[in-house]
Amino acid sequence: MNTTRSVQEASRLLRDADALIIAAGAGMSVDSGLPDFRGSHGLWTSMLPEGMNERDIGSLTQGDIFRRDPLAAWRFYSRALQVCTQTVPHPGYQTLLRWAQDIRHGAFVYTSNVDGHFQRAGFAEERVVECHGSINFMQCSRPCSPAIWSSSDLAASLGDADRLTSAGLPRCGCCGSFSRPNFLMFSDSAWLGARTFAQQLRQEVWRGQIRNPVVVEIGAGLAVPSVRMFAESLRMPLIRINPRDAEIGEGAGVAIRGSALEILSRIDEALVAQRKS
Repeated sequence: MNTTRSVQEASRLLRDADALIIAAGAGMSVDSGLPDFRGSHGLWTSMLPEGMNERDIGSLTQGDIFRRDPLAAWRFYSRALQVCTQTVPHPGYQTLLRWAQDIRHGAFVYTSNVDGHFQRAGFAEERVVECHGSINFMQCSRPCSPAIWSSSDLAASLGDADRLTSAGLPRCGCCGSFSRPNFLMFSDSAWLGARTFAQQLRQEVWRGQIRNPVVVEIGAGLAVPSVRMFAESLRMPLIRINPRDAEIGEGAGVAIRGSALEILSRIDEALVAQRKS
């Protein structure tokens, strides 16, 4: 894999495109200081409440955890909410935003990340699909209704996760049951997907207007391959950026091994050089 040659090819694909589809997995957030979710130094492990260990992560990611053990769930996910809201999106987001602004039909984002960093970086809410939902929105844990609401002030009000008590947990304004983040967990029959489904519909309408798009897939792993499968299903020119799993089928596009920020910066430099020549 010749990285320099691949970067040049990627910049050519971007230069000739009339639209940009950004498909981003967990690897997109790593350069912002958010660790990968899995492993002994991963985000899930580092957020475990006192007295729990890595073996407990499986139960905390099941869809019924907010009904079965809401206090343990909120001690875990309040940390995630605080980390996601306090972390600043890395400069690679701004690079993608500039590319979008320079292309005729702009960009649409499809991401499995629940951190809301694309919106915080300046991408329009109506141009983002969060296929697993978002930690920045809440719903009833039962759920009693289709209501979904913002969690914008929640991180500050929850305070120290280890000091949370059942009396201080957030509750549904409709029925008084405990609330939960509006993102998809494993075996999660309670997740309300209406917000995500509306995002997907807007993307489909937008895709009907474009003729020569390019897909930039960033940090999409194989463990939960939602983003990777989406990018490949489009059957469009694909630029795959990944530090480990960068392989791509012959003739399907360009594969570049490296971190999101590093490779986006190198492609951007190539684009600038091509425009000057």
